Amino acid sequence: MSRLTVATPILKAADHWKRQCLLDGASLFNAEALWTAEHFEELRRYFVDRPDESNRSFEEKLRDQLEPASPQAKRLWAEITWLYYLLVISVRSVTKLDRIRRVYQWSGTELSEDHWALRADVLGGGIVHPGIGFAAHQWREFSFIVTLMCHWTSRPASERQSLLRDPWEFAKWVDAQPHGQGRQFRHALLFLLFPDQFEPIMSVSNKKAIVRAFREQTGAHSDVDQLDRIDLDQALLATRERLQKTQPSREVDFFDAPFSEVWQESPTPVANDDQTDRPDAEAWYRDRFGAADVWVIAPGEGARLWEDFLKQRIVAIGWDFLGDLGEYATRDDIHAELIKSGAGDNPLNQSLATWEFAHRMKVGDIVLAKRGRNAILGWGEVTGNYVHAPERSEYPNTRSVTWHPCQTPAELKRPITTKTLTNFTPSKDWLHDVFALIDAPRPPIAPPGPYVIDDALSDLFLEETQLSRILDSISIRKNLILQGPPGVGKTYISRRIAWCLTGYRDAASIEMVQFHQSYAYEDFVQGWRPTESGGFTLRNGMFFEFCKRAEEHPDVRFVFIIDEINRGNLSRIFGELLMLIEADKRGPEHAIALTYSTSGERFSVPANVYLLGLMNTADRSLAIVDYALRRRFAFETLVPAYRTAKFREHLLEADVDRRLVDRIQNNLDAVNIRIRGNKDLGPGFEIGHSYFVPDTSADENWYSTVIETQIAPLLHEYWFDQPENAQELIETLRQ
Repeated sequence: MSRLTVATPILKAADHWKRQCLLDGASLFNAEALWTAEHFEELRRYFVDRPDESNRSFEEKLRDQLEPASPQAKRLWAEITWLYYLLVISVRSVTKLDRIRRVYQWSGTELSEDHWALRADVLGGGIVHPGIGFAAHQWREFSFIVTLMCHWTSRPASERQSLLRDPWEFAKWVDAQPHGQGRQFRHALLFLLFPDQFEPIMSVSNKKAIVRAFREQTGAHSDVDQLDRIDLDQALLATRERLQKTQPSREVDFFDAPFSEVWQESPTPVANDDQTDRPDAEAWYRDRFGAADVWVIAPGEGARLWEDFLKQRIVAIGWDFLGDLGEYATRDDIHAELIKSGAGDNPLNQSLATWEFAHRMKVGDIVLAKRGRNAILGWGEVTGNYVHAPERSEYPNTRSVTWHPCQTPAELKRPITTKTLTNFTPSKDWLHDVFALIDAPRPPIAPPGPYVIDDALSDLFLEETQLSRILDSISIRKNLILQGPPGVGKTYISRRIAWCLTGYRDAASIEMVQFHQSYAYEDFVQGWRPTESGGFTLRNGMFFEFCKRAEEHPDVRFVFIIDEINRGNLSRIFGELLMLIEADKRGPEHAIALTYSTSGERFSVPANVYLLGLMNTADRSLAIVDYALRRRFAFETLVPAYRTAKFREHLLEADVDRRLVDRIQNNLDAVNIRIRGNKDLGPGFEIGHSYFVPDTSADENWYSTVIETQIAPLLHEYWFDQPENAQELIETLRQ
């Protein structure tokens, strides 16, 4: 059977939901009747039958769609959201809870977060990675669930009970519903209700791969591609049963070794997996580390102190204003001093990190140095007790360490906490996988894997509709400018657009330049340059050479990124290229002689070259882009993402306190409303979200530092002639 041990809390919760909601029509979270035909018909009327095709986020559109619905229907949606994410491990429990809680609030009622169904062992115990499509196409998944439940609740109670007694009849009924065979939630629902017959696998291709890979051992159907959904599930069950007979003492988990090695083409360890310990993780940890604890630490923001740590053979943390941490008798004393020093109302993470660094970490413990949330730089063994070193200019709290730096950073499959110091000893399976990455010999550099739009969406706060429009625009026009206020991530996004265009996360066919007031045609295209002998030679500029490289590889897309495109004198820089970059003037048939051409040489811009310009709309010193250039480029405006669900969830999953996330969203939204409404400023001067995307521990002190050192000076620049307005907004941000 598929009742994996790790799924026990989930399956207990699902069984409770089945009896209380699916059969009795009651609420999961309270005593009212919610899972009824009346309320599902409401959801169908306001959500399924009123699709919102705007470019806004799913949550923004959903809130408007459900606005006229009853409070009961809104609370029902929150419970559907609970069910939707119950099996999913790729969304952290804090994010799941926040999504459920926010929808529940739309009903005018607060959700009691101490409910058993919201506990970490239930919400955080997912076991399936459904892929990016499960999030990108969630409106389709939710439409399927609502429509399915409309049909379910309209059936007689006796028929519903009969279907739930027969897994295969229930599966046939689901597959007969609209879109029943095309949605990932179909697989999740069948496993949650019938874990003895169905696998916790939400991909048809993975199911086929498993049956195909084991068919010689199990005698499964030879033509797997011809199986319908139910036949495939039955073949998968037969595969499991035969494997279980051959290995009765081992739990068959198709995503764990040795079974994963048979059907997955290139299985790799996955760091930060929240599943329970692998069978050998405990023994491996004991053999390698004995009684030592393992800590993960950030060597400063963006790992800027890593070289210092290596050179000084130390590990260190900041909070310099606390003085000698060894002089504090309890963690509560540190906590009180942090509050007194302005570190926030409840600086739990800071007080825990400083106390544990000074009093709990011990000689012999292991330390992993991380960069951001995705890379391990090396590991070391603690060789000394805590020492306060006031002679250091920063990070005076130290311990001596023998470091073993990685040859190249170990890139994790999924991000980890941004907290400065974290004890990862309980996560022995995670540590096993991380050290497998660290210890593995580095293979020769291989060509990068394919990069598609789903990969970009996982990194960005953009919605799929906007990113698709950007890619469509630049594919057709060949030239596109991303414009927006400071801090909306134009440079960051441009790389991912380029990777989507080329199909690979590779720099070979991507070039980047930054325009400035002194940048000229001679730098960009071609010009005479002085030589050491006192003469002049004709040299080709960066874009000229880039086009020649592109001509040699006509089947490869080349992307030329121009940062600060409106800082240069564009007519002078581009010259006659203003004609050649047009989409319908590409190729040798449109070649012309350049300003400095000799001997009849002619030049053209290849059809496989794409120009991507980046423009800051808040720089008062820049000239307006002339109409000649505007006619040749498509324009896409990027806006701050404070109100998007992706931004909020990024902060929550980075362990930023929910109350601080609320403050960031509310305060910056209020300031941007004032900026947008000012006739001398407007939307182009809003404050972007990238100021508040943390690289390390994000707390009250971090927030205050960003406000005082980055946002306040910017506001004073905006209102240089009205300092009282700037100060008023700064006070808003300090609240």
